[in-house]
Amino acid sequence: MTLAQRIKIIRKQLGMSQTEFANDIGITQTSLSQLEGEKNGISYDVYKAIVAKFNIDPLWLMDGKGEMYISDAAKKKSGALPLVVQIANDEEENIVMVDRKAAAGYLQGQSDPDFIAKLPSFRLPGFYGKTFRAFEITGDSMLPGIHPGDMLVGSYVEELAHVKKGNVYIFVLHDGSIVAKRVFPLGNNVFELRSDNEVYESYAVKSEDVGQVWQVEARITKDIEKPDTNRFMELELRLKDLEKKMK
Repeated sequence: MTLAQRIKIIRKQLGMSQTEFANDIGITQTSLSQLEGEKNGISYDVYKAIVAKFNIDPLWLMDGKGEMYISDAAKKKSGALPLVVQIANDEEENIVMVDRKAAAGYLQGQSDPDFIAKLPSFRLPGFYGKTFRAFEITGDSMLPGIHPGDMLVGSYVEELAHVKKGNVYIFVLHDGSIVAKRVFPLGNNVFELRSDNEVYESYAVKSEDVGQVWQVEARITKDIEKPDTNRFMELELRLKDLEKKMK
């Protein structure tokens, strides 16, 4: 069964005409007819609208896996879209790198194998047995620990219930933003995202606003801080002065 056929099944089960269904997902009847007739592919916006509007399980819509309608347990999962990975010749997953250029289209393209295949990837010793992804950080909201241009390597979090208070996560939101924040669950499927840089105010997001969550497990940086030589010299002089007084 194709994706187009599954869309038609959804519409038929809901007892809706093509015009009614198209209006609900924000397209024209002609566009829906072409989609169901497999003359056009599905866009990310249409895919997201079908999932959100009719409570459809995204994995079923994309691949026909599982049940058509999303369960209460599945609602608690962070991945609102199917997760595509890169597999190396040894059957282990590569760490896919999402730089600032790729970040702009990441949420729309991350369920497309061709999009993921074109992204750079690498391996790190000890990073096996999970799905990892590396995101390039922009901005200074997580200073002093995380610098602009750093790459944060995160492991995929399948369920929002697994988010731990105070840990740093990469949140991929449905508005297209990708943010690294210290996360604090507030209950009722609401999460507070805090910056380490106190200049930035914290804010809350709801679970339905979250596309993916990655728990940060490593930082790759080019920003190697130089030692404060003046401070070391001052300490050395004070120690020498202290030694003289003790003699």
